[in-house]
Order: sequence, then structure tokens, then C-alpha cells
Amino acid sequence: MPNTHTQSTKAGDISQKSALFWTASGIVFMLTAWQIMSLFMPGFVLASPVDTVSALIAMAGTADFWRQLISSFRRIVLGVAIGGFAGFALGLAAGLNDVLKNILEPLRWTLMSVPAVVVVVIAMLWFGMGSAMVVFITSLLLAPLVYVNTVRGLAMVDSSLIEMAEVYRFSKVKTIRHIYIPAVVSHVISAMVVATGMGVRIVILAEVMGASEGIGHSLSLARSTIETAELFAWVLVCIFIVGVIEYLLIKPIERRIMRWKS
Repeated sequence: MPNTHTQSTKAGDISQKSALFWTASGIVFMLTAWQIMSLFMPGFVLASPVDTVSALIAMAGTADFWRQLISSFRRIVLGVAIGGFAGFALGLAAGLNDVLKNILEPLRWTLMSVPAVVVVVIAMLWFGMGSAMVVFITSLLLAPLVYVNTVRGLAMVDSSLIEMAEVYRFSKVKTIRHIYIPAVVSHVISAMVVATGMGVRIVILAEVMGASEGIGHSLSLARSTIETAELFAWVLVCIFIVGVIEYLLIKPIERRIMRWKS
């Protein structure tokens, strides 16, 4: 009788290698297209990959680069964490209580409709320039995204599982822990992956408009002095930050929470 576990493991390894190959192919394609476009555009409009990497290496050798990077990274992590936790907690409560869900619906709709730049301007009036303003904006704009996914995940819970929990006299806490949370965790993780990318963009926008330090502030300076290579170098840094948060923080949490599926 064939060993199905071994076969599935081999199939998984092949699938993973195939995914890595096509991902690497996509990166090569993007870099090639970037290089070709830079040949037909002035350097102050589009820096080439070589110039961008050279600028990044030069910037990384300065203390100011690391100070700006750490400042923005701290704001991104705090904003994403606070927004994600608030969205999950409110979504869990609203998904289990229709009255609360209806009360929060206008607020959710408002936050998802108002442009981020408007929120930045208002937050600058409330908090002034600095980290508090940036973290507040990020968490406020990301919370609705996680909230919506949490509520939708709860709505998809199998009613037979709830009936089973009632038959076995599960407490409310036990039902939430063993039925509701496992049901919504995949939705929340997906939302957090999207929220990470959005969080970086929101933080950078807030720093460009109202911060005296951080990546956004450095981008603003590079734009004003037409240092295009430095501007694109900071873009690479933003991409790296998203990758670090997603693969070193979110993915390990996902694997730990979802280990019950194995």
C-alpha cells in the first residue's frame, strides 16, 4: 500500500519549488523591465536598478539612515499591531452581537470612505507632528479592514458546530476559543497581510505630511533635492520592511495558530 504521507510531502516540496521558481521569475522580469525603462528616461525621472542599489549602499553607511529606518519601523509595527488588535477585538464582539454590529457599522463605513490624507490633516491638528500622530492614523485606518474580515469570518461559522457546543454545554469562552477563533483566524491573517502593506504606505504618507523624521521625511527631502536614486532606494527599504513583518512576524504566528489543521 503506497505511503500517502510521503507522496503528499514530495508533492508539497515540488509545489514549493515551483512557487519559488515562478516568484524568482517575476522578480527577474520586474528588474529587467525597470532596467529597460531606465535606459529611455532621464536619471532624474527614473533611476536604474544599479544606481538605486548604489545609493542604498551609500545611505546604509550613515547613522542617519538607520535612525530614520528604526523610527519608521517602530511606527509601522505599533500602528499595524494596534489597528489589527482593535479590529479583531471589535469584529469578534460585533460578530457575536448584532446590536453592537449595527452601532459600529456607520463608524466602519466612515473610516473606510474618508481619504487617508484627510485623516492625516485632522490628526496633525489633534496630535501635532510626531510618532503619536502617525501611529494613531495608521491604527485608525487599518482597524476597519481587520474588523470587516473578522465579522465575515464569524458569519461563515458552521451552525452545526455551534449546536454541538450547546449540546456539550461549552461555556461562552470555550466556544469562542475552540470554534469562533479557529474559524476566523485565516480571514484575520489575510487581512493582516494586506494591512501590513497598507500600514507602510499610510505611515510614509503621514511622515511626508507631518513628521520631522522617518522614511517619509527622508523621501520628502530626496524629492525636493531631486535625488531620484535615493528616493527609489527608500522604496526598496519599504518593500523590505513589508517582507520582514509578513514573513518574520505574521507568518510564524499564522503557522502557530493554524497548527491544529495538521
